[in-house]
Amino acid sequence: MSIEISFANQTALVVGGGGGGIGSAVCHRLADAGADIVTISAVAADVEATVADVRNRGRQASGHVVDVADLERLRSTIEAADTTAPIDLVVNVVGGVAVDHWHRLEEYPIDSFDHLLTTNLRYAFVVGQTVASRLIERGEPGSMVNISSIASKGQPLLAGYGAAKAGLDSLTRTMAMEWGRHGIRVNNVAPGTVNTPRSGRPVDDPDDPLAEAITLGRRGRPTDIADACVFLLSNLASYITGQTLDVDGGPSRRALDARDLPVFVTNPAIRARFER
Repeated sequence: MSIEISFANQTALVVGGGGGGIGSAVCHRLADAGADIVTISAVAADVEATVADVRNRGRQASGHVVDVADLERLRSTIEAADTTAPIDLVVNVVGGVAVDHWHRLEEYPIDSFDHLLTTNLRYAFVVGQTVASRLIERGEPGSMVNISSIASKGQPLLAGYGAAKAGLDSLTRTMAMEWGRHGIRVNNVAPGTVNTPRSGRPVDDPDDPLAEAITLGRRGRPTDIADACVFLLSNLASYITGQTLDVDGGPSRRALDARDLPVFVTNPAIRARFER
């Protein structure tokens, strides 16, 4: 028997589905697997491009220009879209940190902290709550994926972002616990560093200075994250919920030297056993 992922007769809401990065890749992969797409983005050109891409793949698509910081408009937009095409699947992609929101912790502005909580956590709460309420009302199952980050474990300069993503990890587990009895699964995908148009680096950069610090020897591509989302949304993951899947190329190699030995191994007798 062949294994197949199909989202035929299902509609996926992708919040942040545009811009040529992770959101675009998620929309493309889901459409290729048979899903119709509802996409929300703050940039009209991104919405238009995603809708055109999905329709070129033979699926239906609708797009809506909404700033996720406007939580009431976000909620009403989702409710209207769900009335037209009932939503079964959700991927919350919006997030990240603009240049102006990187700060040393001792100088961290509260405005930056609050902004990052809204654009990485609060909106995902509103999206999940809105879609889940309607699924429960219809008595139908569903599946959601939130895009977290390995920064949820703590990263210098990213206090607000990391705190928001750690909150998203916890929120995801609570969503899974409360909505599981209704047949709604909720999981996280936590990317490592990914080359996207926002990162300022080509997707396959041959001179990437970070590559040697990553176990698999490269930064992530948007499709790496999209494929993980597709798996978690699909029936292949039907017994997986409340989990965070790190998609980061493996544990950091920064603690290893050129011979893949831990840098703290300095005893000549020990090194001699492995340096050949």
